Amino acid sequence: MALNVDYKQLLEAQKDDDVLIVDVREHAEINETGKLPGSIHIPMDNVRQIFLNLSEEEFEERYSRPKPSKDTKIIFSCRSGKRSGAVQEAMQKLGYTRAYNYTGGWLDWESKSKS
Repeated sequence: MALNVDYKQLLEAQKDDDVLIVDVREHAEINETGKLPGSIHIPMDNVRQIFLNLSEEEFEERYSRPKPSKDTKIIFSCRSGKRSGAVQEAMQKLGYTRAYNYTGGWLDWESKSKS
């Protein structure tokens, strides 16, 4: 199920504390550009493990955000939308029915937030 968000929808989501935005790029990419504003950073290969294995307390301690439930709206983002789409699909298979992909990713964000 392809649930996608665009730049305008992402701007709205950044104002909503009930939406979790997850930047799934690698540490080196985050170090270079910073993470997407309003997001938490979990590298792509760790998302599944963290969502499945961290307790609510551990998640909140690490990310200063409540651990998402299967009903939480979650937006995944990467550099261009490809990796976040793969994470989105994997999380939907785990029952996170409101997992979205920011299809433009960092490249879209950077080009539109500077204009």
